[in-house]
Amino acid sequence: MAQYKFPTEVVNLPSKGRLYSKDSPLSKGEVELKYMTAKEEDILTSINLIRKGIVIDKVLESLIVDKKIKIDDLLIGDKNALMISARILGYGKDYGVKANCSECGKSGDLKVDCTQLKDIEISDDIKENKFSMKLPTTKVEIEFKLLNSGEEILVDKDVEAMKKIQPDIDFTKSFRFKRMITSIDGETTKSVINDFVDNKFLAQDSLEFRKYINTITPDVDMSYSFECKHCGHTQEVVVLLGTGFFWPNAS
Repeated sequence: MAQYKFPTEVVNLPSKGRLYSKDSPLSKGEVELKYMTAKEEDILTSINLIRKGIVIDKVLESLIVDKKIKIDDLLIGDKNALMISARILGYGKDYGVKANCSECGKSGDLKVDCTQLKDIEISDDIKENKFSMKLPTTKVEIEFKLLNSGEEILVDKDVEAMKKIQPDIDFTKSFRFKRMITSIDGETTKSVINDFVDNKFLAQDSLEFRKYINTITPDVDMSYSFECKHCGHTQEVVVLLGTGFFWPNAS
């Protein structure tokens, strides 16, 4: 029997590939995905993978044509773009969610056209995943990078480990900073970076740092217009990629 070639689509990455090393297949700024089949549906319904929290990664791994591409190497924004494209290729562009009206407080149905979600692309001035910033209050010069999917997983593990010691505090922000920052006034020693984040990173500087990160992070703009059917109020809502995103109700 002749081998069947699955149809594919090329997905442009919000990062344009500039934040990856030149020898990475992701530096091309695009990823080829094949259309979802019954094989990927089997992956999506794997209780074991769902419990481990890796089911979406396994689906993307199966859909990406170039097997040299590793999910852990993807920046989160690029990974989000692939998730949305995979959903469109698998189950179509329409995604039904519930939205709450800020005017009357009632909820209503919102049908999101996923093809209308636009990429937040990086500036043409950004050429690599290496950034610097002088903190406005302390005048400390920091160098940092944006984290990829694998590094974000390590942040989550750090946070989970700390919860066993201090369960009432969420340390996600500080642990993420510790992995993002690569030098403090030229000092690259990890203990120096950790001490700075824990004891010397003033809240004012932390706020400005986070604002700056938002301006350079490639991603997908998940805001979408919602008109309340109860009062007619129109607002922008943030579309969350909930369980229904890849598990639509079967007809």
